[in-house]
Amino acid sequence: MTLKCEGWKNVSGSGDQKCKCGSWKQHWLNFSGATEWPAECSIKGCSEKPVDGGHLRCSENNLEYIAPLCSKHNNPNNTEEMTLKGGVKLARANRSETCEKAKK
Repeated sequence: MTLKCEGWKNVSGSGDQKCKCGSWKQHWLNFSGATEWPAECSIKGCSEKPVDGGHLRCSENNLEYIAPLCSKHNNPNNTEEMTLKGGVKLARANRSETCEKAKK
């Protein structure tokens, strides 16, 4: 599935969600297909270091994904619509389709 780069927003209330991977950063590493954590935030125009895997939702399909985000963009007070850099790898945030399924 190809996702568009525009129209992404933080998922409100996702800060308390936990998964079996131990962190959302590790979840992204386990399920994005990437081999290493990136040096820059996934948001277009941002070169800050990503601090964690942030929950994002795309207006196109309303599904939640995890992307490496800096503290500015992975913030519950950030309500702006964001554009991802081209080629950014995402991991589905749905635990029943990822870490809970894989660990059964």
